[in-house]
Amino acid sequence: MPIVKNVSRAVSQLLQSSGCGCGISIVPVRCIGVSPRQVASDASFHSVSFSESDHPRVLITGGLGQLGVGLAKLLRKRFGKNNVILSDIRKPADNVFYSGPFIYADILDYKNLREIVVNNRISWLFHYSALLSAVGEANVPLARAVNITGLHNVLDIAAEHNLRLFVPSTIGAFGPTSPRDPTPDLCIQRPRTIYGVSKVHAELMGEYYHYRYGLDFRCLRYPGIISADSQPGGGTTDYAVQIFHDAIKTGKF
Repeated sequence: MPIVKNVSRAVSQLLQSSGCGCGISIVPVRCIGVSPRQVASDASFHSVSFSESDHPRVLITGGLGQLGVGLAKLLRKRFGKNNVILSDIRKPADNVFYSGPFIYADILDYKNLREIVVNNRISWLFHYSALLSAVGEANVPLARAVNITGLHNVLDIAAEHNLRLFVPSTIGAFGPTSPRDPTPDLCIQRPRTIYGVSKVHAELMGEYYHYRYGLDFRCLRYPGIISADSQPGGGTTDYAVQIFHDAIKTGKF
């Protein structure tokens, strides 16, 4: 899939250097006193150094969405099948389940997500869990929980365990008052959907965690995604995705 290859290439280039997605490098500093969450003073910390010559241990949340399966396939070719863990709260198809490690991971369950990172020695985290625009507008409280509270859990765990974190954003982060032709990276955004609002929040929180805690945070604003690896997921491109699936299923265009 061209879009997954392009995303993988872009993310790979970004992850080759330290710092945040804005291109400014800051040396991460770790100490209990600035941990994003309250940590018991007698807690036991086990720090695992990560060398760029070693293969990273990768966790993909929301892995059964439009990009997770394709990204996992490419990363497994590069880093090894067992070094890339796909996760979701849904049951995977047989071909996905048997293609490599898959686990249940609910990003709203902070304790369980933290255990997954620790027990699997995760060093890179691709955070794809989200409710997209159409589904989010139909259930704003759930979208707020998944897209914002879930993000906070991921940010805190990534900061605590010194992970490299990638969180996708969207052109939905712009709004009707944003300038056009062309739209600059830095401008008035003011989105009108909970999905767009949550992604603006994610961009700003990731940048804040980089400057405040030294988190290696990366972010790309995706356009509309058309994927052959998954069914429509509740976004604005659902029609474009569905017509191709229906054409294959029915033989009619």
